[in-house]
Amino acid sequence: MADFSENPFAGPQATPFKEPPQYQPPGPFTSLSAPNPPTAAIEKAAPTVPPSDLKKMKELQSREEAIAKREAELKAKEMEHPRVHPNNFPPLPPCCPIKPCCYVSLTEQIPPSEQWKMKLLIAVLIYYWVVLIYNFICTVAGLVVSTDTATYGTTMGVCIAYLLLFLPCSLFCWWYPAYYAYKNNSSLGYLWFFLVMSVQTIGFAINALGLPNLGAAGFINSVIVFNASKPVGAMFIICGLLWIVPIPFSAILIFLVHRYYRSSGKSINEATQEAMTGAASNKYVRQAAVGAAKEGIKASVTGATS
Repeated sequence: MADFSENPFAGPQATPFKEPPQYQPPGPFTSLSAPNPPTAAIEKAAPTVPPSDLKKMKELQSREEAIAKREAELKAKEMEHPRVHPNNFPPLPPCCPIKPCCYVSLTEQIPPSEQWKMKLLIAVLIYYWVVLIYNFICTVAGLVVSTDTATYGTTMGVCIAYLLLFLPCSLFCWWYPAYYAYKNNSSLGYLWFFLVMSVQTIGFAINALGLPNLGAAGFINSVIVFNASKPVGAMFIICGLLWIVPIPFSAILIFLVHRYYRSSGKSINEATQEAMTGAASNKYVRQAAVGAAKEGIKASVTGATS
């Protein structure tokens, strides 16, 4: 008979009450990850960037960082010290009934590297105004001394129209678009400046020629009026030379502004999108679109019922 003092559950190595073996984590020098690929293979697989493209990328990145930093500084300054600037553009005398409509400041709103270009553009603008006034004086003198009053009467009339039209239009059509483009980094403003300034440069050349009945006292008109009065003919020649002076400056400004425009990463697609966004946000455009839609619905309903 079996001995009841023996434990029937006893085993040669373990008992059912023995604790299971504990999990031992891997040692500090044990690596469970796969071996890293060779560095040489990674370097060989990575695409190489030309040094010229890398330099352009760095310049573009630094320019964008400078613009973002400047905008952040301006916003922080406005938040800390809010100021209400008096309107100073366009510059009008105090006695004028028309008052300035906006605030303009080159030092606060234009990048420091581009301020000298805007100052040069202001110099070209003021020079253009002076030449317009001198051109008017020449056409009046030509009308006085010339026997062909019909031709020089037409020339002086066109010159008066130039004087009244282009004095304000030059300010708003090619100076302010450049200022607006620099201030807001606007693609549409840049393209508008390029277009109008190019046409203006061609206009300088046409005025220097002095074609009859076109309102400019240039070289061709000087030959015609020289027979009537040599002093007035000399005035016309001087006016033709004055029209030539702004041509190279305008061309240089177009080139410099266009180079800055391209380096800032702008494109025609951005200008198109900006124009569409501006048109969509304009209340008059929205009202016109709603009115056209209503008229179209009425027309379709009338056509269906008739």
